[in-house]
Amino acid sequence: MNIRKLGMTVVTMLAIMATGTCFAVSKEDFVIGNIRLGQPLTEVIAKYGQPVQQEQSNEYSRYYFVKEGNAKWFLVDTAPTDDKSVLCVALNGDIKMATKAGIKVGSTGAEVKNAYGEPDSCLDVNNNRIATDDKNYQGPCIVSYEADGWSLQFVLSEGKDAKERKVMSIAMRVKS
Repeated sequence: MNIRKLGMTVVTMLAIMATGTCFAVSKEDFVIGNIRLGQPLTEVIAKYGQPVQQEQSNEYSRYYFVKEGNAKWFLVDTAPTDDKSVLCVALNGDIKMATKAGIKVGSTGAEVKNAYGEPDSCLDVNNNRIATDDKNYQGPCIVSYEADGWSLQFVLSEGKDAKERKVMSIAMRVKS
């Protein structure tokens, strides 16, 4: 093999490695249930029914669905303008909705890592970076994946490692 072919092979391999590892997730992964970021609120209502509560601010309109007390709900935030495209989805409690990769409330941190790879960040309750398998920190943590200005986050319960930690809530949002 001559030097030029060897150089091209190395450049090609580096390019493949770089594109394969830029993001642990892509925008196609940003789906919870049948809701994706950017879709019209009317499609969410068509699938899940009318929201049970609504809040309005200058920054967003918030719609709560499937609310049972304070323990079981999901919410959708939209732009406060007329287009009402989904900017954020969050779920809490025993909601049966799952991400495109099958992660739902109750999944383990290890299942999250298997589905999405190493997170872009893992923060403790004080916003300090930790590892999901950090044996010295056993409190709850927030695991985040980023792609092109979008964020997919999992709040994990306390535990000694990713196998023991459980998903307590899931959120995806357009970062502003």
